[in-house]
Amino acid sequence: MTTTLSHSDALLHDPLLQAGRQVAEAEERREQQMRFLSGLAQGSPARIYAEHVLSEIERSIALSRMHEELIQNLLG
Repeated sequence: MTTTLSHSDALLHDPLLQAGRQVAEAEERREQQMRFLSGLAQGSPARIYAEHVLSEIERSIALSRMHEELIQNLLG
């Protein structure tokens, strides 16, 4: 009997797919944050905090990409 995995099941069982999804989700969060930032006044406390959040998102993307690359290297 052959079973096929649904997309969500495949995601749970494929670390490279999971890592790619994490990168894509973080990139989407970055785009959302950039749109949000564009509506805030320069130098305002809200903008300063939003810029901090954006820098943390950027850091998350870099780490997620490194994680994805590590998995690719391990899987060869």
